[in-house]
Amino acid sequence: MLKQLKGITGLAALVALTACGGEGEEENGQEANGNDGQEESNEQSGELTIYSSGPGGMAEELAEAFEEESGIEVDLFQSTTGDVLGRLEGEASNPIADVVALASMPPAMEYKQEGLTYKYESEYAGSMREDWYDEDHHFYGFSAAALGLSYNTDMVDEAPADWDGLLDSEYEDQIAIPDPQESGTARDFVSAFIQQEGDDGWELFEDLTANGLQMEGANTPALESVISGANTFVMAGVDYMVYNNIEDGEPVDIAFPESGTTITPRPAFILESSENKPEAEAYIDFILSDEGQEIVADAYLMPGREDIPAHEDRAQPEDIEMLDFDWEFLDENGQDILEEFLEVVR
Repeated sequence: MLKQLKGITGLAALVALTACGGEGEEENGQEANGNDGQEESNEQSGELTIYSSGPGGMAEELAEAFEEESGIEVDLFQSTTGDVLGRLEGEASNPIADVVALASMPPAMEYKQEGLTYKYESEYAGSMREDWYDEDHHFYGFSAAALGLSYNTDMVDEAPADWDGLLDSEYEDQIAIPDPQESGTARDFVSAFIQQEGDDGWELFEDLTANGLQMEGANTPALESVISGANTFVMAGVDYMVYNNIEDGEPVDIAFPESGTTITPRPAFILESSENKPEAEAYIDFILSDEGQEIVADAYLMPGREDIPAHEDRAQPEDIEMLDFDWEFLDENGQDILEEFLEVVR
């Protein structure tokens, strides 16, 4: 039976989201399915601990389906990216998790650089979308979300064509953005936007702040502020949350600005410290399997495999204009950009 591990919310402040400031990438001398000179047991203990940034319903469905198929008991902790990373930080001297699933790529890159991830080449590695996984097989972007302009359809007929449309005076004090200290996707967006736009990007954030841009917690409370009518727009809103709320009949929709946005793969990886590596490998294979990827698609996220289509009622990856950025830049510069962003918006 799936067991839910209770969250530790006070640790999020430890994070800085862990995703930045890494030194050069290091190899940890592992073979495709284990460490050099270290034998891994092929016997499964029947237990697995997963830390996941959600979304909650999908994380639970994946864990429950994996339990049913494998007979392996799962302990699941599900929270925001900040809380997951904070919990991992707090347990660094006595690691508990076997598998980690995040909503942002740079933290997984950082964990690999620090030698904290276990190299495992899944049988589905060859089916992954380009740039959505680590070519050394340390992490897999098994799902992804795009960010856009989420808006209340009772308050506005359609979203502006681009981000700078939010500068219109009629939207004054009606614009939210998820707090990038809590939302890994928002943090990635801010860094990617600055990489593409440079000084013009900073000028836009300053002008938006003058027009009333405010941070509204993580992705869920930011979207809830729009559904309730407290705000008209969420800048850098997560698309799958919008699609799920549309299905529930809420007055909300999402548009993708013409100058570009981010599609953020959500990486899953095995910790090197895991004592249940065979079970962890089985879980990675499951979430990349046909069944696992269909669960991803049903949750309105984009499947990580090229041969599994996204839900028909959502925007397809090829229809979304992307910002010109690279994950290495975000990994190396994300913290500095975050700190400057906070100075501008606060």
